[in-house]
Amino acid sequence: MNFVIREKPLKLLWLEALLRRLHEGDSELRYYSEQFRRLYAGFAGEQRVDREWDEIICPNTFFVLHNIVLENTAKHFHQVDTLFVCKYFILVVEIKNINGRLDFDGATYQCTRTKSDGTVEGFPNAITQIQRHMQFFKTFFKNYSFPIEGAVIFSNPSAIIANHPNTVPIFHVSGLQSHIQHLFTKYTKPVISDEQLTYFVQQIKARHQPQEVLSHIDSSRFRHGVLCPKCHYKKQMLFYRGIWKCVVCHYVSTEIFAEALLDYRLLVSRTITNSQLRAFFGIDSSDAALRLLRKFQFPSTGTTKNRVYHLPDNLIEFMKPFF
Repeated sequence: MNFVIREKPLKLLWLEALLRRLHEGDSELRYYSEQFRRLYAGFAGEQRVDREWDEIICPNTFFVLHNIVLENTAKHFHQVDTLFVCKYFILVVEIKNINGRLDFDGATYQCTRTKSDGTVEGFPNAITQIQRHMQFFKTFFKNYSFPIEGAVIFSNPSAIIANHPNTVPIFHVSGLQSHIQHLFTKYTKPVISDEQLTYFVQQIKARHQPQEVLSHIDSSRFRHGVLCPKCHYKKQMLFYRGIWKCVVCHYVSTEIFAEALLDYRLLVSRTITNSQLRAFFGIDSSDAALRLLRKFQFPSTGTTKNRVYHLPDNLIEFMKPFF
């Protein structure tokens, strides 16, 4: 078996950084808070399903890939929650963390949720979403007779799955292991070898296109600097001889700079200069800022005077060894 650990979506990281820093009176605070709530709920639901994958006992080699984004021939994207790949079949999984009574209309292709108070809401139809992904992977593996299966999994135990067509399996997360075993019973003849399987997974990873956050807001709308976690990110910490200290609660830390710099990367820019570091983080000394930038050995371009430091994607992991 081989698992790719599910990471937080970039949009979720962006919202976390923004909500830590956005001024309390901002006109869009409630809007971003609701965006965060919805996205975090979806991520939490996906993590609930991931725990089921960890417990699957299977003698065959298989791969479980999460949050794969692939482009089709029409230049449109397929964002797949989870992809189970083995040499017998491929299972495409769509995960939903929704409560209430869920009805799928096979004639109108509409999904509705009825809440406990009787309110009815419309939702994107997960069945048509998964069918779209399945058709894409049939084209992706067109040179091989790979059986392509799909499933919609509900991670919220309060979800009541009511009317739905039998075109795609729909079930609660507790049924995942049984469904996998059913598929291994259904498909008993391997389509490819273990070596080919590894190659195909590498091809999928190579074509993965992680999405960038395109939203940008003016930096005057949020707090700058290294913010104190003990003060709920309301107070700015001061930098002195390599240490960040809160003047209110007296909390001190060196590692907190990594979180703050990630906020800068997400909200402001993927690059930073000495002057930009001083301006954003409230460092008076150019030499102190230079020592701080050199300490972490960020990739850089330009001359000494005009040097630009490039902040890596895995910024916090990149910085850990230097603390």
